[in-house]
Amino acid sequence: MGNDITTMSKKRVTEYIDYRLYLKEYYEHEREHTHYFSHRYFAQAAGISSSSFLSRVIAGKRNLTRQMVEKFSVALKHSEKEKIYFKNLVLFNQAKTAGEKSEHYAVLRSLKGIVRETTLQGAEYDYFSNWYTPVIRELICIFPFNDNFIKIAQMIQPAISAPQARKAVALLLKLGLVERQDDGMYTQTEKSIVADSQIKSIAVRSYVDSMLKHSIEALHSMDKSIRHISSMTMGLSQEQYKTLVVELESFKERVKEIVTQYDDASQVYELNFAFFPVSHSINNSKDRPDA
Repeated sequence: MGNDITTMSKKRVTEYIDYRLYLKEYYEHEREHTHYFSHRYFAQAAGISSSSFLSRVIAGKRNLTRQMVEKFSVALKHSEKEKIYFKNLVLFNQAKTAGEKSEHYAVLRSLKGIVRETTLQGAEYDYFSNWYTPVIRELICIFPFNDNFIKIAQMIQPAISAPQARKAVALLLKLGLVERQDDGMYTQTEKSIVADSQIKSIAVRSYVDSMLKHSIEALHSMDKSIRHISSMTMGLSQEQYKTLVVELESFKERVKEIVTQYDDASQVYELNFAFFPVSHSINNSKDRPDA
C-alpha cells in the first residue's frame, strides 16, 4: 500500500482552499493508514534534504517556491489536474496582491468541480423575492414535516403564515429545486444555488436587504450561544480591499465545502457578508472634509 492521495485520502486536493490545511490533513491521514509514513519518508519522496520541511510549511513557518511545489506534487502523487490545482492553490494562498489572488482563484474555481451549482435565470426571480423561500428549501430537506405547513411556518424565524409556506414549497417544486420522495421527505436537486446577472441587481438585492434586517433582529433578540455577529473597522487601500474581496470569495467556497460534506443538519442558518466603506477616500480631493 502506498501513499497515493487519490486512493488513500478521504479528501482530494481539489476539495481544499487552504494548501497548508490540505498538507496537514494529508499527513495525518497517511500516518494513520501507512505505518512507515513519516516526515523523513515524505522528504525522500519529494527529493528534499530537510525532514522537517513539511512540518514547517504546515505550521506556516515556510512557504513553497514553484520548484518546491513541483517536488511536493511528486511526493503527493498528483494527477495532472491535481498538479495544476495544487500549484494555483499554493500561489493563491501566498499571493500578495489582489491581481495575483484573482488570477489563481479563477483557475481554482475552473478546476474545482466539487460543489454542483444551479444558476437561476431571470424567470426564477420569485425564488429570491421572498426571503423565507431559500430558508424553507433548506428546512424541508432536513426533517420530515409531512406537508404540515402550519408547523413549517412556525419553525421559521421570524414565523410566517402557513399559506406563505405552502406557496414557497410549491414554487420550489415548480422550479425543480426540490423533489418530493415517496416517503414524504423532500430532497434538494442541487446543493448550491447561484443567481445570474439578470436577477442579481433586483431580487437578490431585496433578499440580502431582508436578511441584513434579520441579522439586526438576531443581534438584539438571540442569545450569543446560537449566533455570531461581529464587526471590524479598518483602514485599507484599494489594493487591500480587492485582496480581501478575493479572500471572502474563497472563504465562501470553503463554507460550501463544509456544508455539502455532511447530511446531518438540524437547523437553518444565514451567513451574511457586509464589507463596505464608512468614509470617503482621502486620495480624492473632492471627498475631503475641508474641500
